Amino acid sequence: MKPMGDHQVPSFKVESRGTSITYASPTSGAASLDFLAHTLRARNAHTWRTILICQQNCEAERLKLELAERDCNTILLPTHDPMARQVLLLWSKGYIHQALILCDDMLEHLEGVEAHLVVHTTLPELNKFEERMEWLSRSAVKAEVLVITAREEEENKKGGKRREAELEVQQKLPPKDIKPVVKVDPLNTKHSHETEETMSLTSAESDALPIAENGKEHQITLSMEDTSSNSLEKLQLRQASFEVKNTDLAVDESSLATARPNAPGDAHLSAAQPSEASEAEFQEWLKARKLRYAAKDLDSPPAPSVPLEEPPCPELPDTTTSDVRVVDDTASLDSFQTVEDSAASLAVEPFSAAGTTVYNYGVLAWSRHLVVPCYDLGGAPDISTTIGQAMHQLGVAKSRARAVQRFAWPHVSSGKSVVVVGNMQIGKTWSYLPTVCQRSHKELQCRPADGHGPSCIFVCPNQSQGKQIGRWMSTMFRSLGSEVAFEDVVTHWDKSQVADIVCRLSRPVGILLTSVDLLFELLSTHNSRNAPIFDAQAVKCIALDNLNDMVRLLPDVTTKLLKRLPEVLKLTQSQSQSQTKCNLYVSGRIWHTDLMVQRILPLMRDDVLILFDDALEASVYGGVQLDIKLVQEEEKIEHLKRLFERTQLAEQRAVVVCSSAAEVLQLRRRLDAMGLNAETCVSEACYANVAQWRRQSTVGPLLVTDDVVPRLRCGQLALLVHYSLASSWMRFKQRFSLFYESLKAPALHAGGQSVIFVQATDVDSIWILSDFLLKHKLPRPIHLLAILSQRRLAEPQHPGRLKLCRQLTAFGDCLRHSCTYRHVMWRHEVPPPAHYPTAGPIRFSVLACHSPASLSVRLGAQFPTVVHFLNVPMTQLGQQVQRHYEVEEHRRRHPNPVPGERAVVKNINRYERADVVSVENNGKVVVQLLDTSTELVSYNASQLYACDAIFKDQPREAMEVRITGLEPQSLDRLWPEDVRNVVRKQFFNRRQNKRNRQFYAVVQATIQQTIFVRDVHDEEGNDLRSFVTSRFRAHQDERCLDKLAAMVQGSRDFPQGC
Repeated sequence: MKPMGDHQVPSFKVESRGTSITYASPTSGAASLDFLAHTLRARNAHTWRTILICQQNCEAERLKLELAERDCNTILLPTHDPMARQVLLLWSKGYIHQALILCDDMLEHLEGVEAHLVVHTTLPELNKFEERMEWLSRSAVKAEVLVITAREEEENKKGGKRREAELEVQQKLPPKDIKPVVKVDPLNTKHSHETEETMSLTSAESDALPIAENGKEHQITLSMEDTSSNSLEKLQLRQASFEVKNTDLAVDESSLATARPNAPGDAHLSAAQPSEASEAEFQEWLKARKLRYAAKDLDSPPAPSVPLEEPPCPELPDTTTSDVRVVDDTASLDSFQTVEDSAASLAVEPFSAAGTTVYNYGVLAWSRHLVVPCYDLGGAPDISTTIGQAMHQLGVAKSRARAVQRFAWPHVSSGKSVVVVGNMQIGKTWSYLPTVCQRSHKELQCRPADGHGPSCIFVCPNQSQGKQIGRWMSTMFRSLGSEVAFEDVVTHWDKSQVADIVCRLSRPVGILLTSVDLLFELLSTHNSRNAPIFDAQAVKCIALDNLNDMVRLLPDVTTKLLKRLPEVLKLTQSQSQSQTKCNLYVSGRIWHTDLMVQRILPLMRDDVLILFDDALEASVYGGVQLDIKLVQEEEKIEHLKRLFERTQLAEQRAVVVCSSAAEVLQLRRRLDAMGLNAETCVSEACYANVAQWRRQSTVGPLLVTDDVVPRLRCGQLALLVHYSLASSWMRFKQRFSLFYESLKAPALHAGGQSVIFVQATDVDSIWILSDFLLKHKLPRPIHLLAILSQRRLAEPQHPGRLKLCRQLTAFGDCLRHSCTYRHVMWRHEVPPPAHYPTAGPIRFSVLACHSPASLSVRLGAQFPTVVHFLNVPMTQLGQQVQRHYEVEEHRRRHPNPVPGERAVVKNINRYERADVVSVENNGKVVVQLLDTSTELVSYNASQLYACDAIFKDQPREAMEVRITGLEPQSLDRLWPEDVRNVVRKQFFNRRQNKRNRQFYAVVQATIQQTIFVRDVHDEEGNDLRSFVTSRFRAHQDERCLDKLAAMVQGSRDFPQGC
């Protein structure tokens, strides 16, 4: 139960329309809740019906929780509850006695409801307040009205004084930026083997905690009663050693969070640690300590840094096991920091000792400055109240910040850069979006009328992702208002509208929201010295949202943009300047080492904060080596034994993770039989065993399950073995959080090793692991990809109803995660058409470039060009088809298109022959062009014309030429669009007076309708393979011909009856 404060609050009473209205002004939010609880308890609930009205449903939900913690039982009437009227009926008749909580959306239900006391928990707008009173006036009973109002003026004055004091202290600080260190030992439990005498402070005494002064250390012992535990165990804070390293005393909130009860709203995470003080009270106490003692200790000498002994790992409360994403490590018992002691480059040494590394709330944070997380928007004072209210209306931060936002909000809002890496739907964009809008709006109000360009540039992968962000921006800008006639947000998604966008950017605007390719076009083509549309001095921040999708969809354009940005906007830091021109915010699901280290981090200042909400991404970046071993179930124990023999268990720790407790116990028995002692941890009751395991000098491995991993702290770790795979990819990635403590001291424990045991039957997990390795440019897992390709051959087939897989015919195997096509060829499909070349050199002109490795060509010797029509070379047959079908009476609609038939279609104002490939259920007909390309095109059935007999039997003129074994570094084997465009424009460009460029190749094999060649050369000797591999990420499979030969040899006869 929360402590009750003084219930005497300033108030006054007025009479309006026969209704008595009392206005009360508590001193704070916590005081308001205490006052409400006291008011409700003072009345008999059986005879006194009370209604509490909130503005939003989320406020009503939180009010119910807060009152419950103050022993006030209430009933919530949620929005759109189908049982609302029945509940109100029972409540009005006295069958339900609790106070009723509802929001403005439920006002219509109050008509005729009799209540004795109506409490407006906050003072709404005048029209809304009058609407409330109108609904309540229809009741036969005149109710008393109580309105809770905030004392804003007094709070603003207090806040102003606090800011002045902080500014005064900052001005007294020395210019050298040496970080202080606050170290707090975690909680001990009843399982601790140390029996030290401690002193217990009562809740009244805890308000005056002693602080270290003049370099002296004070030991503080707290005793907290766990009222939620059946045994009412006593948790004690044994020792809190506050060590001040320099003249500026600062408190690490993430470390203090480990030594205090959980914040409100975290009860579901740590039910065994009830809160004795609200989060707001803790924040106020923390700020008061900073201001009170910072000035006092300015002249005191720095205390020596003494390393603390590794504390035993306490027993931890239970945590959810269904999905690691819902685990919010709010009360992490092992937050840590490292001291800045040398100047090291982040690009050279990840998580270097030149910065601060913090692990809390399930997030690994690195910065060269002190990292102080917040609980909600109240911990980020630089974010305005207006922005905060707009965020609440959008459903953001209703009760507390998401994990990454707790670190990002205070850091970004104070004018610093950030990089956020994590999974989807964790709040990455909202980590910096409020600051982007607030700062852009502030800058826009000061821009001169003759200025130009945006104050902020926000880049998204595409329009679909950017539209939602644009709506959020508009909502926040509307809440801020504007005193100037400039545009707040300019969105650019259509290349055809570039002229209009350039015109709008000729004046000052707030935010330019666009995609990566369109921004690069604006910077490269439309921004010049004589007619600039970007002002380097005006741009204050740049956001790259969802960088991994930019790299996946447009890798070449993304790289070019990152090269172009510092040239145009002067982002690079000069030797004479200590600050860059603007801040950079980057988010994504993947840490792209090359782009981050070579392009992005050099553009950021030294105050950058890097956040990892993905343990696997953080571990790989931190130097952890992944070793995936194909091991049969019966061979696992032998491989594990050899791993332990190569690992010096006397000096290095090893952890083995299993998927179940039964597997852990079985593995322990097998290790005991081999003479190898192992410790186990299968539930929270076993955390004492882990603490003992950490203290021992010579130990065996630690065997754990996935259920205990989120809260497990096993110290420095050299080897992590995945004995069996986790039930989900998220739980598998959570295992790598065991490396976090090793990452805080990379100089002493360089990297680590993670060995993953997989079986050939774990196809889905093998695909995900292979995809992860390729996306991170790690060594290509040939042995795993072989399993993926072989499993297709063992799949049951329904050959009569499946089309042939294009990956199979192009590369000899299929690596898709899920493929619904056929992976076996029929023998009649193998031979190519009679006029296709099967060996020797060929000379051709390129009709279309479908990808860097696939071309549509026409052999010049067989089909010479006679004319160019619409810039397309046309043979005599093509000319005849065009002239024939230009006559209207020759165009007859195809009566019934079926696969295999030949038809004529109008493609880009040209009449061309095509083969019908399939007829879809939606009436669309898929055809393959025959003479000017080999691509597949979809048409309506009414757009197909019958092919006359004189054109039916003529052979196809366009042929597919494919470079053998050249493929992108991805399992879907799809080349990005910008890579295709570079090849089209730079290698196959039509030079002046050379419209019929000729290319050469040597045929290696011809299968079905594809000609496989080693390379393609132009008349000047340039080859396409080198052009592609020297510019883009590509894989050259030397075994491709062998796989194609195996595919042909494995072809079967077409089954009868299909």
